[in-house]
Amino acid sequence: MPEPGGIVGTLKWYVASMMGDNHYERYLRHHAVAHPGEAPMSKRDYWRERTDAQDRNPGARCC
Repeated sequence: MPEPGGIVGTLKWYVASMMGDNHYERYLRHHAVAHPGEAPMSKRDYWRERTDAQDRNPGARCC
């Protein structure tokens, strides 16, 4: 969701989304709704799992 602040806030949100800067925060929001009462993965474990999943299923990645 874009941050308040007009076009600059929206642009910052978009760039952060494209670069993956806010993926862990999105995961935490999803986890709180989908799995209340359960502890979420740590940031380190989240990124390790995400990277491992991409390696297992590269899809359309070029490398």
